[in-house]
Amino acid sequence: MNVEIVQPMKLSPVYKDMIWGGSGLREYLHKPIPSEHTGESWEVSAHPSGQSRIAGGPCQGMTLGEAVSRLGADLVGTEVWKRYGNKFPLLIKFIDAHDKLSVQVHPNDEQARRLEGAGESGKTEMWYVLHAQPGAKLVYGFKREIAEDELEDSIASGTIESLLNWVDVKAGDTFFIPAGTLHAIGAGILIAEIQQSSDTTYRVYDYNRLGLDGKPRQLHVEKALQVVNRASSLGEERSDIDAGVCCPFFETKRVRFRGEEAMAVPRERFEILICLEGSGTANDVEFGIGDVILLPAAMGTCLTKGEGMLLKTHVAL
Repeated sequence: MNVEIVQPMKLSPVYKDMIWGGSGLREYLHKPIPSEHTGESWEVSAHPSGQSRIAGGPCQGMTLGEAVSRLGADLVGTEVWKRYGNKFPLLIKFIDAHDKLSVQVHPNDEQARRLEGAGESGKTEMWYVLHAQPGAKLVYGFKREIAEDELEDSIASGTIESLLNWVDVKAGDTFFIPAGTLHAIGAGILIAEIQQSSDTTYRVYDYNRLGLDGKPRQLHVEKALQVVNRASSLGEERSDIDAGVCCPFFETKRVRFRGEEAMAVPRERFEILICLEGSGTANDVEFGIGDVILLPAAMGTCLTKGEGMLLKTHVAL
């Protein structure tokens, strides 16, 4: 067995300052954020826009992309390697929406390649709400079917908010967001996001705000109109995380752990554990609330000890 991949991997995240960010990542997840405008923590990422680094063991200091290139199928799994090669397919992040995010949409794989170029991935994602202030809301699609010209006019006139499906939010809520779904995280919400490895976002509305550089943030209306799903989303908002969220790109489930348990890691794919509650160890690697651990496929078995709750996610095969 390759000694580099027999142990779970903790990674050092990449922090992103955002106009809507705050201090929630430090307050609730104990992250050493660099500023009071930190909006995102990219916990497991090999995306060129921000790569996390291996925090311990023989691969310490390597970016995740470097580790994938070095370890190949031993890290990502035989089937994941066949399908994706050196491109690590998932991106795991925490998002602290101290203020509301822009109203935006992401393309699917075909649309991303057509609009952004070969090699680009679409972005299907899911959100698990870790904390929400009283009265917090988010946008999930439209409250009724919208004609293209009506949508275009509402964007131009700044009246799009009246068309949106606003949803009340509480901790533990789960939202699956296929590519093409118009969405926005509202103020006072902290989430864990699991997504395809993509940073392609088309903003359609940003409340006329200025960015951290003092300039209006760029909108991408023309591209957004080509990819947005204009059907009603009423009644389709929440997913059952205990039953599991499954799509062609990832599968995620909430699981409780107590005492000592052996967790199988299939040779075909890696596993990712996100600690939501409690604390424990994965083999000898300690974890607590807000920690994210990558289990290499060649591990075979991971022994967890402790008590708490995890999000467990992997690539769908």
